[in-house]
Amino acid sequence: MKENEIIKVIDEMKTDLINMAKKIFEYSEIAFQEKKSSKLLADFLEKEGFNVKRGIANLDTAFLAEFGVGKPKVALLAEYDALPGIGHACGHNMIGVMSAGAAVTLKKAGIDAGTIAVIGSPAEEKGAGKKILVEAGVFNDVDVAMMIHPANMNTGHDIAYALRAFKIEYFGKASHAASSPDKGINALDAMISLFSMIGLMRQQLPEKVRIHGIITNGGQASNIIPEYTAAEITVRALDRKTLNSTVERFKKIAESAANANLCKYKITELDSMDEVFVNEPLARTLEKNYELLGLKVSERTYEQGVGSTDMGIVTQTVPGIHAYVDITDGVDIPVHTKEFAQAANSEKGYEAMIKATKVLALTCYDVITSQELLEEIKAHFERRKGVGPS
Repeated sequence: MKENEIIKVIDEMKTDLINMAKKIFEYSEIAFQEKKSSKLLADFLEKEGFNVKRGIANLDTAFLAEFGVGKPKVALLAEYDALPGIGHACGHNMIGVMSAGAAVTLKKAGIDAGTIAVIGSPAEEKGAGKKILVEAGVFNDVDVAMMIHPANMNTGHDIAYALRAFKIEYFGKASHAASSPDKGINALDAMISLFSMIGLMRQQLPEKVRIHGIITNGGQASNIIPEYTAAEITVRALDRKTLNSTVERFKKIAESAANANLCKYKITELDSMDEVFVNEPLARTLEKNYELLGLKVSERTYEQGVGSTDMGIVTQTVPGIHAYVDITDGVDIPVHTKEFAQAANSEKGYEAMIKATKVLALTCYDVITSQELLEEIKAHFERRKGVGPS
């Protein structure tokens, strides 16, 4: 059976795959700077006979690696950016290895139906690299897309916020804070007003909406009336409609804070992500393969914690899933912490990564060899398109 051959091939590559993940962990390259990490994966795929295009979509650290011909075309997403200061505290050192490993496995196992692509996707943590790839048309001929992200559960499902992030700037007038404060216009007062109004606005927001931010420039010196302040604010909601209506309210209070303090202001949108739309037939297929390998599948719930991912726009563009693999042995360790980074570079973590690589390869095999499953996946996606964005 091809399934047994797929598992055997991955077992034979296990040491090489783990060594790659360890190297990427050591590199810990942040968004758009993942030169060594992306090269490691692209070189591996090229060595295994994939046609590799580097620097796609004008992104130095993005790549497209393909083998096979025709349809269906299944894309496996590779992430490899780290977080500033705490490295791979989201486990991205594993994601690219899982996708590349699964793709190479299918080639080694002699699967010659359709096309398998690995899309190297930089800057998930900040910069939304996949959004740039989507807008550049990289997914135009893709039939199905998927990836597996490290977590503390095994599931083919996800819940993720749509988000919009902004830079807010207030412009006032400097003056001596002691001798002539009345001659100044205080940009910090405007910023403090903004944060105070955000706090008050939260009382009337819909459930499960998030607004959070930091002041990146609070003034120039304590004895000078601040003439300039800046902040970064992120607004999140579980659907785009709620997100956009919340953003409009936020923009109004940003303007009000400026007017109340006689300041000028500027809002610049920094980032935008869509919510993940889970393709149910594809998610169920992946979960079936988890169970095939003897792994417990968990339900994905909001109470487990929800973040955002640029995989959202991919799942809104083509049928796809953003799945999870348990690398913490079920222990509730939050991502973006030093403890999760340790799990992402642990023996147990790498064992889970290898199992997830098998699951990803098996799921790809199911998709490219079952016309019935492929039609079910596409029909589910088309029904969502008919309803329109949430």
